[in-house]
Amino acid sequence: MYELFVLSLLMKFPLHAYLISKIANDTLGPWEKVSRGTLSTLLNKLDRTGLIQETDSKEVPFPTERSSKTFEITSKGRERFYELMLDIEKNPGNYQKIFHIKVIFLEFLTYEDQIYLVNHYLKHCQQAIHHIKQQQLEFNQNPEQVEPMKETPFYKTIWSLMVLQKNQWELEKKWCSQLMEQVKNGIKN
Repeated sequence: MYELFVLSLLMKFPLHAYLISKIANDTLGPWEKVSRGTLSTLLNKLDRTGLIQETDSKEVPFPTERSSKTFEITSKGRERFYELMLDIEKNPGNYQKIFHIKVIFLEFLTYEDQIYLVNHYLKHCQQAIHHIKQQQLEFNQNPEQVEPMKETPFYKTIWSLMVLQKNQWELEKKWCSQLMEQVKNGIKN
């Protein structure tokens, strides 16, 4: 996820390392933060593998007096960015968070790839909703197993969590449907 985020930021313009950290933490926060050590290790790895390279700090559109390495994306890095953007199979448990990052940078994809990615996420939302509905159905279809627990806090909490998750995924699906309309209408994200 962090690799995608760093490459995505550098698709826009070269940045100082500390700005990459600040933007990442502002975007991912408030509970998830990229530590300086993690970012430094990642930047070194991306530099070593030729995905990014150091550049003149004068190339950064945000002037600063602060001393910091400055990076820009390479053509190899752009290829990796596209690969990561179109990857829909890795990290299914974090896919919602990863998709939210991808949405910020849809402008760098072709129209067809934007449609593909957003359509896939719509299906992802629908699968989540379907899964929760199936769980609720199983509860309803097994009254002999559920009945003894029905009035317990345990059962009520599980049921309320399923309702909450279903509502959250339905809201996510609605947002994604609106995003699809924006993409189809050519509105920049």
